[in-house]
Amino acid sequence: MKIKIFFFNSIFILSLYLFADILFSNFYFKQNVDHKCYEHDVDGKFYKMRKNCFANMRLISSIDPFKVYTDKDGFRYSGKKKPIKDKNIVFLGDSQTFGVGSDWDETFIGILEKKYEDYNFKNLAVPSYSPTVYKYSLEEYLKKNDNVEKVFVLIDITDVADEANRWSTINDLPKLAEEKIIIKEQSFFTKFKKNNFKGLYLISSKLRSFTRKMRSNLKDDRIEYKPVEGNPTGAYLYTNHDKLTGCNSKDKNLFWECGGVKKGISKIINKTLEISQITRRYNSEFYIIIIPWPDTLNYGQTVFNWENFAKDLCNKSNCNGMINLFPKFKEIKKKNNNWLNYIYLKNDIHLTKNGNAIVAQEIEISSF
Repeated sequence: MKIKIFFFNSIFILSLYLFADILFSNFYFKQNVDHKCYEHDVDGKFYKMRKNCFANMRLISSIDPFKVYTDKDGFRYSGKKKPIKDKNIVFLGDSQTFGVGSDWDETFIGILEKKYEDYNFKNLAVPSYSPTVYKYSLEEYLKKNDNVEKVFVLIDITDVADEANRWSTINDLPKLAEEKIIIKEQSFFTKFKKNNFKGLYLISSKLRSFTRKMRSNLKDDRIEYKPVEGNPTGAYLYTNHDKLTGCNSKDKNLFWECGGVKKGISKIINKTLEISQITRRYNSEFYIIIIPWPDTLNYGQTVFNWENFAKDLCNKSNCNGMINLFPKFKEIKKKNNNWLNYIYLKNDIHLTKNGNAIVAQEIEISSF
């Protein structure tokens, strides 16, 4: 008898929960839910962020999941509705600007937004984008919003490889050069579950994050990839380019094509100049941001000086200012034995809350 009562009570509670979840999903939590909030074009050669989406996003195995909300335009934001202001500030970039590994309030854009409430902060960044797509994203944004006071572009060290190998332009549209994203058609049940049981998704994603973190803590740290010891896509700053991309070199790195560094640098210059021209047409201030990676601070810029390159690029594009985080991060490395964990996420190139706060401060000093 007790077993029967327990069984019926369990069914009743489960049914009540599922009914409550349907109400929650359709009348309260109206964002779409997904693992990454990516949206792919039909041909699989381009991707962007889905509109009105929420995800506990986990792109890299070494770092914890982080909350991502996207707005009606597919831009990452705080998830909170705010009054629309007259002045807009646009940020262009890849995963570093997107804020991989950090909740919104701990990203440098989120930190600035909290302090400067008179602006609409628009984060157009998406992981693994590069200047070819930065330009396209800005043009698409300006079709609907022509009042932009400031445009910031974070030229990332990985942009060289992405411009050389990843992105091309076909009929004025950015396309993935070689890879193709296979789009899996979701079943009716999967769509129904995502639309009507969002509470269940939120709970399960939290449990999944917890178990992954527990497994990660048990891993042998000695066998994990450590960017501070060298990064294939950033090695051109301190490694002979012929060794990395030489056409006849037996030691050529698999991450690079023949002549890839030269090609990537050339495309960055051209696309940045085009972005600058666009900002001038709209009377917007234009700023370039650069941030070092852990291996850059460890090995230096003995072959290609990224700071000098960015300074020259700023001059060529008539930018309003170059926001250079290299001196600040070098100073922290010199004075703080724990600099790596202070600035960067574990075994990664992306920034901690401290690193993001430093970037926000430098942007504030240079442009506000």
